[in-house]
Amino acid sequence: MPSVLAKVYSAAVYGVDAFEVEIEVNGARGNPVIVVVGLPDVAVKESKDRVTTAVANSGYRWPRGRTTINLAPADVKKEGPSFDLPIALAMIAVGAEVELTDVEQFCFVGELALTGQVRPVRGVLPVALEARRRGRRAVIVPQENAREAAMVEGIDVYGVRNLREVYEFLTGARTLTPTREDVTQFFARHQSYDVDFADVRGQQNVKRAIEVAVAGNHNVLIMGLISTNCAYGVFCGPECERFEMHSSIDAC
Repeated sequence: MPSVLAKVYSAAVYGVDAFEVEIEVNGARGNPVIVVVGLPDVAVKESKDRVTTAVANSGYRWPRGRTTINLAPADVKKEGPSFDLPIALAMIAVGAEVELTDVEQFCFVGELALTGQVRPVRGVLPVALEARRRGRRAVIVPQENAREAAMVEGIDVYGVRNLREVYEFLTGARTLTPTREDVTQFFARHQSYDVDFADVRGQQNVKRAIEVAVAGNHNVLIMGLISTNCAYGVFCGPECERFEMHSSIDAC
């Protein structure tokens, strides 16, 4: 087949921010091989096996010649499985030799199961912020991540369940309803907690360490004999589900 190129947009998380990733898929004559370039980690390299199986199980074709997948910018390492969905869409477009209409208006993230199901990923909030900053009209994310991404105002958020649903939406064969989330009501519902730092007496250093850990999304390691107040302070810290407490008791 002649050389065919498809381009879609995604984003990757770096720290607490995100940066846009331009995904190019080129299909050409040659031995049937898929090459991923652009500093991919192991999870991204393995995406070619997940993607091709998901595409086939969704009823679509993927290029059978030499396929090159480029993740730009090429000088920044790409991590995680969140590029599965955009890579799959570009491969379907190349395999069918079609041009997806207005695809540059969207940002895509999502991990694919072998069945074509779209699985949740981390970091959709900064991804949505980056997509809005780049002027994208909408971001397409896994259904489980839709409410989180919808916290960003000024951009449409579509939650999807499988690969076929996304492709039919892009080709006009299906309509999707944007997910809406009222930011004010969301924070109003999360103003009361069962535990509070005000209930912890003393332990100022421990409380300060927990605040720093939560702010930076770090783990907390407490060494020595742990008092009741100290342990309680760890578990009543805000966003306590985000970090893991490892305690090491010195027997000496």
